[in-house]
Amino acid sequence: MIEGTLIMVFSLVAMAEGLRLIVHKDPYMLYDPLGPGFYIFALSAGLMTVGVVHLIVNYRKSPSAEKVSVSKEMRRHLFSSIMVLAIYILLIDFAGYLVATLIFNFVELKIAGVKSWGANFILTLILTIGYYVIFVKCCEMVFPRGILFPVRFNL
Repeated sequence: MIEGTLIMVFSLVAMAEGLRLIVHKDPYMLYDPLGPGFYIFALSAGLMTVGVVHLIVNYRKSPSAEKVSVSKEMRRHLFSSIMVLAIYILLIDFAGYLVATLIFNFVELKIAGVKSWGANFILTLILTIGYYVIFVKCCEMVFPRGILFPVRFNL
């Protein structure tokens, strides 16, 4: 119940932001017809659908059937991932997208259980370059360059 409710609350907030971006437009700027407002609204509507389906499917399950013991190692993995994500959010404005994402992916893959340093490094490079190509080159999104690296990276 909590998961579905949280998903629905987050999607409502995002839908409101998407509607705000659709309605309040600067008359002196050119906008893409699918601009950021519609994109955010559409993704939020999809997220809302997922939340509603989750609530419907899990409504009839009894709470006693969901009792699962979580080991200390799994809790440590969860809190480590949350801490790394918080550091990534802070680091992305300071160091920029590429450096912050390289560090985040490397540490997160170590937490996830990739034992080999070489495999971890190669996977980190593949993920970071893949995200960069998809979002910056194909979708033309602007990612933060950071204070440390004000020069633009061209891959």
